[in-house]
Amino acid sequence: MLRFLAALFILISVATASADFREFKAVPVNAELGAKLNRAAEASLKDFPRLTADNLALSVIDLIKPDAPIRADYHGDASFYPASLIKLFFMVETYRQGKLTPEIERALREMIQVSDNDAAAFLVDILTDTCSGSELEGKALDDFLDRRRKLNRSFAALGYDISAMMKPWSFGPFGRDMQALGENKVNRNRASANSIASLLLWIVRRHAISAQASDAMMSLLERPLSPPRQTENQVVGYFGESLPPGAKLWSKEGDTSEVRHDADYVELPSGKKFIVIVFTRGAADDKTLLPGIGKRLLAELSEEEDRG
Repeated sequence: MLRFLAALFILISVATASADFREFKAVPVNAELGAKLNRAAEASLKDFPRLTADNLALSVIDLIKPDAPIRADYHGDASFYPASLIKLFFMVETYRQGKLTPEIERALREMIQVSDNDAAAFLVDILTDTCSGSELEGKALDDFLDRRRKLNRSFAALGYDISAMMKPWSFGPFGRDMQALGENKVNRNRASANSIASLLLWIVRRHAISAQASDAMMSLLERPLSPPRQTENQVVGYFGESLPPGAKLWSKEGDTSEVRHDADYVELPSGKKFIVIVFTRGAADDKTLLPGIGKRLLAELSEEEDRG
């Protein structure tokens, strides 16, 4: 009997750990919530004329009832360059592989809390058993590319359609990393607002890898707001700036000269809880963009809705 129960526990644990994007897809799409997102999107497009409809994506999960969440999106499956949001996948994969030395834990903190690219590059090397360097040829290049695709295969098995094989760079890439990027940037990192929403849902519900791993990831994502962390660089100019006093935030931003994104789990003073993902392209230099979209979203989400 004990052997049977142990086997059953393992099966249940594997099923839970494998839910991920399918868990997200099982969350009902709510028409009323969708209407709110559409209104917020339309208002934001008017507020920011440089932002076009095909360069904006939103995904929201309402977690007011944790056991009965609802969701909606606006272009939620559209593919974007995720910038530093790809680091969320690196974080999850680090916990999945269980490689948690003091240096790896330090790199996780630097990668998530201050979005350090060197820390992310260090983790990519460890997770994929690769290293940056000069150009490669033949089998050596093929082997390098195959190892770099390890994360893609890992998340594809969980139902994701993403690419997470490139290191984030401040300047670059160079050498074999440039080769990995491929012609016309075919292997560039990519993700959707819905894929990021799914990842956060998995973590927030304590289903990501294990409850303990999920708690550790939530701790990394926590953003003190009153006062903000002295080294904080992911609240002012981002979605967190739009939150009312008393709100709580767990988040990760991503921005380059091309894109400006934010991925957030918020608990409002009213008791409402949401996962909010905002992807934008084409107005990345506007630091009022994400707070502005955030205010439009929060105005809609703060209204009462019929959850039937």
